[in-house]
Amino acid sequence: MVGCSLLVGACGLFGLMSMVLAMRADSVDLEVYRAGGEAVLAGRDLYNEPVWYDFRFTYPPFAALVFTPLSPLSAEAARILVVLLNTSLLVFIVARSWRSLGPTRTHLLVPAVIAVSGASFALESVHSNFIDGQINLLLVALVLADLTGPTDHPLRGVGVGLAAALKLTPLIFVAYLIVTRKYRQAAVASATAAGTVLVSFLLVPAATTDYWLRGMFADLSRIHVDLASRHNQSLRGLLLKNGVPETPALWLWLVLGATVGVAGLTLAAWAARRGERLLGASLCGLCAAAVSPWSWGHHWVWLVPLEVFLVSAVGRPDRRGRWLPTLVLVASALPGVLALADPMDDDATPVLADGPLAFVLANFYMLIFMTVLAAAVADLRGRRTPPAAQPPGSLIGPATAHHSHLREE
Repeated sequence: MVGCSLLVGACGLFGLMSMVLAMRADSVDLEVYRAGGEAVLAGRDLYNEPVWYDFRFTYPPFAALVFTPLSPLSAEAARILVVLLNTSLLVFIVARSWRSLGPTRTHLLVPAVIAVSGASFALESVHSNFIDGQINLLLVALVLADLTGPTDHPLRGVGVGLAAALKLTPLIFVAYLIVTRKYRQAAVASATAAGTVLVSFLLVPAATTDYWLRGMFADLSRIHVDLASRHNQSLRGLLLKNGVPETPALWLWLVLGATVGVAGLTLAAWAARRGERLLGASLCGLCAAAVSPWSWGHHWVWLVPLEVFLVSAVGRPDRRGRWLPTLVLVASALPGVLALADPMDDDATPVLADGPLAFVLANFYMLIFMTVLAAAVADLRGRRTPPAAQPPGSLIGPATAHHSHLREE
């Protein structure tokens, strides 16, 4: 018990220290958000010229409208506010993930949430979200609230729609709702996203026309880094970084991306049908990052709910062997480990310039994704007991009628 208390305290302290460091970071993406909101308020062009130094605004126009409250704040005040908001969102994601697994023992939930939330700061995807001032934790929270909430809630789907209005990658969850036969929720999500486009046309018509009707949503040249950069942690990035010429890589990515997308959605739906909604949502989120033409490390923040699932699964003797190697791999996604090959810094000289380990580190997220897919297939095929059955002393308690609606699929 003392050891567990020390672990929880250490994780919480690590998280607090990480928050303080993030408040002192440059937060480049946050500055772009603020500049986008300022451009809207000032009536300046949002897409045809850089909004902050040489950085262009690449998000939907609705996102710029959402960012407008940040513009009047000083850079320091905005940074502190976003760090606090991201911390709250991280805690919400971890707590919601735990509760989605079944009825929880309250006296164990709080220390578990503190421990996992604090430890999550060590994930490169979470670390970069805080350092850059990114909004990916907000997207995960919106989607997770939808997918793990009561299945009969009339507003289920709104979170997915709002997330897709801020970034395009959450649109994959509309497909996920369809393949899991949640047609009403898919319709609500689609209507919500369409509604945000209509609002954008009314409030910022020129920017909305540029983005949606003139194809700027698909213009990857607006990203200030080359597609073959180590920053690109997607399937397409993997092909380009490993010597496939650009044109063949495009066609190969289209074929492989479609295949991986279908396989990922199929596996996510399979997990959902087995009652593993958290695993299904996590697989879908990771799949979005994998098949996207461009994915930064911070796009892989769906590793956080997956981390909760893995900790829970490893606590079950009948599933430990299938998931423990994956948990170890995910836990090794530390900034310090990744920095050995400098996968996020094109200007630095890599400590490991070549060789198998350099390849592993430079393509770490795609390798994690493939490992997770393989482990999920093995687990779903080999599982013999329902997910609600937990060993004595675990965080997840026995199923009750009060919580049955949370597991209904």
